[in-house]
Amino acid sequence: MELCPTIKNILLLDSEGKRIAVKYYSDDWPTNAAKEAFEKAVFTKTQKTNARTEAEITMFDNYIVVYKFVQDLHFFVTGGENENEIILATVLQGFFDAVGLLLRGTEDKKEALENLDLILLCLDEIVDGGIILETDANVIAGKVDSHSMDAGAPLSEQTITQALATAREHLTRSLLKTEYILAADVVYIDVIAMLCFLDTICRAISLHPIKTVDFESGIEMIVIVFISVMIVMITSTKFIVFQPNFF
Repeated sequence: MELCPTIKNILLLDSEGKRIAVKYYSDDWPTNAAKEAFEKAVFTKTQKTNARTEAEITMFDNYIVVYKFVQDLHFFVTGGENENEIILATVLQGFFDAVGLLLRGTEDKKEALENLDLILLCLDEIVDGGIILETDANVIAGKVDSHSMDAGAPLSEQTITQALATAREHLTRSLLKTEYILAADVVYIDVIAMLCFLDTICRAISLHPIKTVDFESGIEMIVIVFISVMIVMITSTKFIVFQPNFF
């Protein structure tokens, strides 16, 4: 037995055995065809089992496979035949729980595909090159959230929720630097209302996150245009604001 536990692969398949997210850390399957054949065989062997309440373990082609299902998602972790089953089960449970946290309890294929970037980041936080890095679901989900909410990324590379959060941050910083002047012919802006409005949008969209910006979608295009206009206004003009509550 190797001194350091290693993982051969981690698989997330749908209820038909098709890939959602997979990571291989071994050359035991040198081609994509070999990997797909393994996935199909593992799915076929385990699909009729009841692994929904707790993880189950099986031996397959001299590998130990631990697995657990929820709705139409099938989670698998594979190790060598001499690997510690408890360690493999711990990795599986960490992955399973972290995905549940990231998907906010809506654990199904549709939600998983919409949040595929988060799931792939989740895999990277759990195992690197076959070496186990982390198994605590809360820690894994926290690290994934910190990566996914990188406000320094260009707007074109951010999700809708991230872009709105970035716009809100720029707005807040700009307004904090604004001189508040009372004048007759000015446009009055209720700062608190505007910030609450942006916050409401962010919270609403976070409940139904859109992870892929499709510029053919009219609604998403409107949101992107809104963000762009707001940022241009913030960075290129001075706001003259009258907010009675501030005085």
